[in-house]
Amino acid sequence: MSKQTQTQMEFSKSTKNLALILGFIALSFTLRAQTNFKQADGSYITIAGTSTLHEWTMTSLQAGVQASFQMDEKGAPTELKSLGVSVPSESLKSAHKAMDKNAYSALKADKFKAIGFTLTSATTNSNVFQCNGSLTIAGVTKSISLDATCQPKEKTLRCTGSKKMKMSDFQVEAPSFMFGTVKTGDEITISFNIDLTAVKN
Repeated sequence: MSKQTQTQMEFSKSTKNLALILGFIALSFTLRAQTNFKQADGSYITIAGTSTLHEWTMTSLQAGVQASFQMDEKGAPTELKSLGVSVPSESLKSAHKAMDKNAYSALKADKFKAIGFTLTSATTNSNVFQCNGSLTIAGVTKSISLDATCQPKEKTLRCTGSKKMKMSDFQVEAPSFMFGTVKTGDEITISFNIDLTAVKN
């Protein structure tokens, strides 16, 4: 084997080793920068609306959230990579048990146990994330877009926002209570206040 051939082989081997090292470094940085989160205690989601008697609110403290963010060196989120939300239908509670019962019936909670959202894409503008995805209520799935403001807060990431929609879009009949004398309006507002905590690998 000539010296030139040997030198070329050694150079090629060194180049491959360098590329491999750089690849590991890049992968390591990506894994560190992308962080998985889940909901912390105290997180809640509300559904609010109107009725012929007064305004009403149903709140769930049992929302299950799994999210993955790209983070910067200061620990602030820069990109939303994935998001899944599941709210048990019967975890929603109002001040009226009769209304709750009728709401679960309207949501077909005996058949469809949860309200769910799955992210399909997201864009970022400062700390506001426009989330595009599929929302499923009472077994009916629709594409929606909503904004979430996410900011670091102590050891968590707090995400807040709201979205107006109509129950009829999901084939949900507006529930009533007090023997039908009080009827709810079709339009509702879903609001969320979610504290996310990093998942330890």
